[in-house]
Amino acid sequence: MKTAGAVLLLLWLGLLVGAAEGGKAELTCLADIDLFQLKEEVRQTKAQLKAMETRLAASEKTAKGSVAFTAALQPPSWDKNGYGHIGPFSTEMTIIHQKVLTNVGQAYDSKTGVFTAPVRGVYFFTFTTYSWVKEANIGVKLMKNSEEVLLVWEWQDKGDNEDFASNSILLELKVGDRVYMRLPSSFRVAASIWSNIHTFSGFLLYPQ
Repeated sequence: MKTAGAVLLLLWLGLLVGAAEGGKAELTCLADIDLFQLKEEVRQTKAQLKAMETRLAASEKTAKGSVAFTAALQPPSWDKNGYGHIGPFSTEMTIIHQKVLTNVGQAYDSKTGVFTAPVRGVYFFTFTTYSWVKEANIGVKLMKNSEEVLLVWEWQDKGDNEDFASNSILLELKVGDRVYMRLPSSFRVAASIWSNIHTFSGFLLYPQ
């Protein structure tokens, strides 16, 4: 009887120890789960902060690199209605849009007619050309450095004497790249001293 009682006592103590160890293991498991969740939350928070920093840096870069301009061509001489011709010339000439309407960043030079990229990035350029002449070549070129990237052209016959033409382009530019308009040799265009009918515009779409 004493032996049986001792065995039962040992079994009971074993159950108590097992239960205690099981509870300890359960607590350890719960602690591991809580630590994992905490680490995951920290990781997600760091990722969110990194994304916010990236967006903020891009926003600051764009703000610092804000570039936009619009300039209008004016004739060297004009009639009583304020209209005058530019060209024709025996050689190709840079068209200088002297009347600056907007020049954020001061990247457009109204003395030379040349836009010089102040930051690396993707830029949008557009122009509208006007003519009022008959039996003549009309049109302009858009240049990137020494490369022709756009051309509008027409032979103006005896009938319709007044025309507008526009074109646009996206250009990837490096710092110092130059964009400007050219009048091909023997071509002519027109402009007004009163109205902004012949224009050249561009802006930084986003920096790189």
